[in-house]
Amino acid sequence: MVLEQLRLFGIDLPRHPQDMQDEWSLPFMRWVVAETTSGMEAAIGREDPPGVILSTHRDIVCDPALYNLARVEAGLDTTHIVLGTNLAGIPWVKEIMQLNKALFIDRSATGRAALEQQISLSNQIAEVVADGGKVWIAQSPGRTKNGVDKTHPAILRMLGLAHGGEKEGADVLSGLVRAVAIRYDVNPCDARVVAERIRGEKVAEDDVVSMLEGLRGWKGKVRLAESAPLSFSGMTGKEGWLEAANAVNRSLAELPVRGAWANAAEKELRMGTGVENPALADRVEDIGAKVSNMMPGTDLEKIKECALEFYREEV
Repeated sequence: MVLEQLRLFGIDLPRHPQDMQDEWSLPFMRWVVAETTSGMEAAIGREDPPGVILSTHRDIVCDPALYNLARVEAGLDTTHIVLGTNLAGIPWVKEIMQLNKALFIDRSATGRAALEQQISLSNQIAEVVADGGKVWIAQSPGRTKNGVDKTHPAILRMLGLAHGGEKEGADVLSGLVRAVAIRYDVNPCDARVVAERIRGEKVAEDDVVSMLEGLRGWKGKVRLAESAPLSFSGMTGKEGWLEAANAVNRSLAELPVRGAWANAAEKELRMGTGVENPALADRVEDIGAKVSNMMPGTDLEKIKECALEFYREEV
């Protein structure tokens, strides 16, 4: 185990989650902000009722880690974090994440196994909330690759299982869910995500590399904001879950955060007259070179289109 290896070098990680975060995780994320960003702007509500934080998803580790740092800087406690078991399959990641209050979900499960897992995770999340805690979870499986932040209704259905949602619908989640938007001016993993989108599949080492690139790479300004608890009153039946997802999306669209290149990327996708923002134009060219190196022969216009879509911000 990674903790045993660290002990061989005289490094002993704390075993209690609060100590782990106070002594290791939070100081490290403060270093990340100081060394890999031009600052972080966070609009975190002072009222902080127990519940679920439903978040946009652009980076495997930094999204929840930076949100938790913003919470601590605002005088609030950290959240539990729901992560895919693709990360739990990496022993050292799983061990460290468990010490940071992680819960895991196997997104590849199907049929009865998927339902049983969803029921179990829903109950775990409900227990955390009942104890006064908060749980961060991405709005959809996997990172957003095309710049469109859409909430997956199945995530809400899973959250509702522990509250009688199968019978009552999304109404059971009223007051329990807050929307969070996290924006990076620059995403260190942009070329890797564009390559994955064009390829149509993830390479084996992508998760580990993406975690490291996301933490160490330059991000520019980071902006995040959260909504007040959302009401899903009257959203019943099967169609209610889609209504609730759309309500989350509307809330995300209203949050006052936007990346520096979002407008220029959207304009170029509409007009096709040339990227007006010099920094974005340079980044698109850089993405083209990196993707071409990973996937020789890939059409440069296709890379450009995917890169611009990655940096637009639509809900």
